Amino acid sequence: MNENPQNFDGAEMKMPTNAEVQPEPSKLINGPLLLMLAVLLVMVLTAMYMWFSTMTNDASVQQTSDRPTALENNEPESTTAEAQTDTMLTTSSSDEISAIQADIAATNLDNLDTEMIAIEAQMDASLQSN
Repeated sequence: MNENPQNFDGAEMKMPTNAEVQPEPSKLINGPLLLMLAVLLVMVLTAMYMWFSTMTNDASVQQTSDRPTALENNEPESTTAEAQTDTMLTTSSSDEISAIQADIAATNLDNLDTEMIAIEAQMDASLQSN
C-alpha cells in the first residue's frame, strides 16, 4: 500500500476538466407523459359517459312493429276468414263441462294444416323475393 498518505487540508477542490458531466436523471413523470395520461383519462371518462347514456336512452325508445298494418297490407281479408274468426271468438264464458264440450265441438280445426302450408308458402316466397 501507499505509506505516505496525502494531505489535502487547505487545498482547493477542483473539478476534473476532462471528465464528462452526467445530466441529472429526468423525473419519473415529465410533461409529455403527464399530458398523455390526462388525455387518456378524458377519453376513458367520455367513453363511460357515452356508454351510460346509451344504456339509459334505450328504455325510452319505442318499439316499432315489423308487422304491417291493415292499410299497409294490400291483401283484403276474405269473408270466410272473418267469419271463422268471429265464430272462434264466440265461445261460452261458462265453466260447465257441457258448455266446454260444445265450444270444442264448434271449433273447426280441419283446415288448420292447409292454412299453415299456405302461410309457409307465402313466407318462403316473400323471403326469396327479398
